[in-house]
Amino acid sequence: QKAEGFPPTDEKAYLKGISELPDLTLLLEKQGVLREYVAWRDFDVKWLDGDAWGAKGENSIENCEAKSSEFQTWSSTVKTYSFRRTVAFWRAVMCCEGCLLFLWVDLITTY
Repeated sequence: QKAEGFPPTDEKAYLKGISELPDLTLLLEKQGVLREYVAWRDFDVKWLDGDAWGAKGENSIENCEAKSSEFQTWSSTVKTYSFRRTVAFWRAVMCCEGCLLFLWVDLITTY
């Protein structure tokens, strides 16, 4: 549900409303979080200007090339990768099957 009168159509009234908001700097300082707020505000302004650093692993050309070389270290070819993935899958399936057989044999002999 939208707030009445939002978004504002009169820019002067909107700016007047913003100027009437209280200054919370003293309250933040009293609570001991002013330094954190200023750091967050500065970072947010940089982010809005497009000057922020991305998160670790951000999708960029450099990171994709690094991941590609890391992949080639572990699996030199697609065939090797596919073989290792298949072996890992069947190991998990056989482990689950062995656990179920172990439980079923015990349940059958019990009843």
